[in-house]
Amino acid sequence: MMWQKEFGLTNDKNYDYLLAAIVVLVVIGFIFRKPILFIVVGLFTAYLLLNKFYDKRIGEKLFLENQHQVVRMFPGDETVMTFEFQNHSMFPILNGEFQFQTEQAIVATNYVESSSKYWNQFTLPLSVVGKGKVTVTLPIKAKQRGTSKIKNINYRFPHLFNFDSVTLKYNPFFYMEYVVYPKPIQVKGIESISHVTAGSQRTNFSPFEDVQSPRGTRDYSYSDPFHRVNWKASAKTQELQTNVFDKVVDMSYVFIVNLSTQHSLNMLNKELEKLLSYTAYLCQYATEKGYPFELVINARVPGKTPYMVLPDGEGKTHYVHALEILARIRSQSMIVPLNQMLHRVGQKFYKPKTIVLIGQIPKEADQIIDKWKQTQKNIFHIESLEKEAHLKRWVKDAIYHAN
Repeated sequence: MMWQKEFGLTNDKNYDYLLAAIVVLVVIGFIFRKPILFIVVGLFTAYLLLNKFYDKRIGEKLFLENQHQVVRMFPGDETVMTFEFQNHSMFPILNGEFQFQTEQAIVATNYVESSSKYWNQFTLPLSVVGKGKVTVTLPIKAKQRGTSKIKNINYRFPHLFNFDSVTLKYNPFFYMEYVVYPKPIQVKGIESISHVTAGSQRTNFSPFEDVQSPRGTRDYSYSDPFHRVNWKASAKTQELQTNVFDKVVDMSYVFIVNLSTQHSLNMLNKELEKLLSYTAYLCQYATEKGYPFELVINARVPGKTPYMVLPDGEGKTHYVHALEILARIRSQSMIVPLNQMLHRVGQKFYKPKTIVLIGQIPKEADQIIDKWKQTQKNIFHIESLEKEAHLKRWVKDAIYHAN
């Protein structure tokens, strides 16, 4: 059933009193031969049966629209939360209260009954006429990074035939979810990174060329290798022509996020929200420039790979996936030790990439990172200050600004 019914404490007592009154009236009617009492008995019996029928049927034909829907927002965005009820029963539901809870990623100024560190409790007035439909709306605002689902849905209303109350508890999982992305915070110095490794991204200036992608020809120069001469073009122009190829470079990034602190491997960094906002900015920058990026976070997840990984990719869809991962990191997340994660990540480096480290880097990790520098020339670390963040180049025993 969609709804689980709960009646007030006096509901059963009312039935008992009514049944006792019917029995007493029947006995008195037989003893004193009072036919009028049987009319009263008939009315009481009809009232009792109507109550029983109402109790059995109420809520069976009340439907709450429940479609899979994910609303994605940034902090400060506003939208409207909507619930649609359909009552296929002839019995109306009047002067009721619709109640539910949401997590703190979203807030509202109206109909907030109570709030805690993790939940907001809402109570909205709601009446649904028989054979009718009604839509309930609640303006909401994205407050902070995270996710918010709608839980503990109840509909409480007065009993139609007595002075008791009825509570309908919604049994199915409610599929609407609100995902609030982290607000990107600028990281200074990311624009100054120079990429000096061979790759597949095209650029105007690079020492590397893609010999499979000819751009055209130009006049031959004495410094040109002889094997680059294009003989067909030379025959047409009666002058030696040299093949020109697209300049390419590797502009892919690996963003590695450490959520723990130097002092405790299992304690989340107090600046967690800043770290995730820096990461969101880096992902945004890479997407705008058309650079591929990979995201690695030491939040523990089930599976063969015990930490969060977004494989190498590019484009807006890839960026949305990155924001989704960042939004779903909980403030109570379990942590994978950074050294373990770095060791496994390093084993998968099959070509040079630009690596950006976000978060505190303990001294125990220096040895692993310094070993990477044998093959990885571009390794950077974000220095978080009070009001801004800078990208610095990682050098053994020292860190220098990227620019």
